[in-house]
Amino acid sequence: MLVLRQLGVGAKLVAATVLVLLLAGVPIERLAARDMEAALLAEHSPRAAVDAALSRSRRTLLFGMGAVIVVAVSVGAATTFFMTRPIRRLTRFALAMSEGDLSTRAPLRGSGELRQLARALNHLTSELSRSIADVRTERDLLAGILDGMSEGVLVLDRDGRILLANRALRAMASLDEDALGRSVIESIRNARLTEAIQLAGQRDEPVDVEVELGRTLPRRLLVRVSRRKGPARAGRDALDARAEHGGASAEPGLIAVFHDVTDLRRLETIRTDFVANVSHELRTPVTAISTAAETLQLGALQDPLEAAEFVDVIDRHAKRLRHLVDDLLDLSKIEAKSFPLALAALDIAPAIDHVTHLLAEAARRRRVTLTVDAAALAPARCDRRALEQVLMNLLDNAIKYAGEGAHVTVKARSIDHQVTIAVADDGPGIPPHHLGRIFERFYRVDAGRSRDLGGTGLGLAIVKHLVELMNGSIEVESTIGRGTQFTVRLARAA
Repeated sequence: MLVLRQLGVGAKLVAATVLVLLLAGVPIERLAARDMEAALLAEHSPRAAVDAALSRSRRTLLFGMGAVIVVAVSVGAATTFFMTRPIRRLTRFALAMSEGDLSTRAPLRGSGELRQLARALNHLTSELSRSIADVRTERDLLAGILDGMSEGVLVLDRDGRILLANRALRAMASLDEDALGRSVIESIRNARLTEAIQLAGQRDEPVDVEVELGRTLPRRLLVRVSRRKGPARAGRDALDARAEHGGASAEPGLIAVFHDVTDLRRLETIRTDFVANVSHELRTPVTAISTAAETLQLGALQDPLEAAEFVDVIDRHAKRLRHLVDDLLDLSKIEAKSFPLALAALDIAPAIDHVTHLLAEAARRRRVTLTVDAAALAPARCDRRALEQVLMNLLDNAIKYAGEGAHVTVKARSIDHQVTIAVADDGPGIPPHHLGRIFERFYRVDAGRSRDLGGTGLGLAIVKHLVELMNGSIEVESTIGRGTQFTVRLARAA
């Protein structure tokens, strides 16, 4: 019995057939022998009796052989059914596995090759499940890394069609989901990028190019395009690949990495403009001081009137330099968040009175009427020193640029949860196309007049930064020929 269990399906079928033939052959052989024995004993019988005996023997053999065949077929069919049932189970399991169901396991029934096959299939299923789980983990990790990157990643196939675009690139280039499978020129539409991709496909080293993408909010992007490294192939496979592609090895495609340098380029432009503006602002007073000092050295000291005039030039431009340096230092501290502020509930009226008192002499010299309307105000949440500097710059500009004989008004009101301070004049006003830029550093509506009046071009930039540091806002309204009004809005103290 143990030997029979160890036999395979084929051996069992052969053994069953032999057993059936042996079992069926014994009675057939006995029947035929009995008929032949009767015929031989009747050798002196008539010929008809012998023929009859042979005929019976022939019928017996034919009937016996037919019975053997029927029995053999029945036994074979039954044996096949019972022996192939585990095979059918294994077949159903293999089909389920091929359709992606790796949770089932093949039944370990039967013996011999079927049991070994079931065990091998179960092992294969376990290994395949583990491999798929590892691949999914790596895929999810890679997808998480790509989507978490600030750099854009674009993967192209050998034909230049998009295989992958991470979240950052889709935001940079405004790509839709249907971009996958399309060419770069169709999806991104940038000639320089397309040229860089074509050039990278012909070279072994990466290609760097800077492009601008987007229309509404254009972004400057530094792109590095390089070949993707595919699995190494050697021997005949490599030769076949080179022959198939006209002698060149088949590369799996390209990868492009996009670095957003918009802010960097903007900062570089700001730095360049800042250096140019500071140099320009310093050149005029330094040149005036140097010229006046040289003139004094050449003999103007001997003439008291000329000496006094040149000394006044030196003093005026030295003060201008000092103001410029002070404004630059204040602006740098404000932008570096190192300008100390202590926000607290503050009564606005005393601060306005203090600033107007300091500028009263300057207003008198220019015959400017300075009026204050700040009665019954609620406290505002702000910093006293910052508020005074804001008022000083706004009032100083109004007195300087409104013109002689103008009127300047400071009006403060408590409205809802805010305290508003409006500084208005009835001067010539500001052209509309300048209003959007007057809070920029070194921007001037009338550069020549501003320099003559000692302006540095930094006052309104400092005002805007200080107001924002106090969690407030500032806006400007102006009408040509009717004057300008700056309105500062601060939070009302609780």
